[in-house]
Amino acid sequence: MSTPAKTETAPAKTPAKTEEKKEEKKAEGKEGETVTSLGGDEITGTLKLVSKDKKEFEVERKHAFVSTLVKTSLDTDAAATEVPIPGVHSAILSEVLTYMNHHKGVEPPIVEKPLRSKVMKDVCKDPFDAEFIDRIGENRQALYDLILAANYMDIKSLLHLGCAKVASLIKGQPLEKIKDILSTGKPSEGGDKKEEKKAETAPAKTEAPKEAAKKP
Repeated sequence: MSTPAKTETAPAKTPAKTEEKKEEKKAEGKEGETVTSLGGDEITGTLKLVSKDKKEFEVERKHAFVSTLVKTSLDTDAAATEVPIPGVHSAILSEVLTYMNHHKGVEPPIVEKPLRSKVMKDVCKDPFDAEFIDRIGENRQALYDLILAANYMDIKSLLHLGCAKVASLIKGQPLEKIKDILSTGKPSEGGDKKEEKKAETAPAKTEAPKEAAKKP
C-alpha cells in the first residue's frame, strides 16, 4: 500500500510583510516619478514665467509643474510658452525657480508638524531644503514674501517649508522675542533700527539764550 506524497505549502505572507513591500514600491515610484500633463503625456521643453515687474525667467516645463498654478495654466493651454505670475516679484520668483529646478517638478514630503527640532536640517528630509530656507530666513521680509509666493503659486511643499522656518524661529521663545522675530527686516537690525528711529523722531532740545533768561 503506497503512502500519499507529502506536499509542501508556501508560508502565507504576513500582513506586516505585505505592507512593507507596498511601502518599498511607493518609495521606488517616487524616486523615478515622471512628470506628466493632465492628458498623461510626458512634459518636455521650456517655459517662461513672467514676474510682477515683467522680468522673464526660463524654466523646464516639467520643473514648473511643482506649482499647481502653472500646471493648471498649461493643462488649459498646452501650447502656451509663458505663464504670467503677477502676484510675485522677480527677486522672489528667482528663489522659487531655484526650488523648482532642484526638485524637478516633484514635490518633496511636507515637513512634519509639530517640529521636533528648531534646526531645519533635522526636520527636512532633503538637505537642500534646509540650506535654502535657512539662507532666505536671514531676511524676515524675504521669508514672508516667499511664503506668500508659495501660497499664490500653490506650491504646498514650499509653503509648509516656509511656515516651518517661521515656527523654528519662534519655538521656545518668550513673547517679547517672538514679536521682534516676527517683525520684518534682518534679525540683527531689529533693535538698532528702533533706536535709530527714536533718535530721529525725538525733538531736538534747544537752550534759551542766556540774555533772554536774565530779567531786565
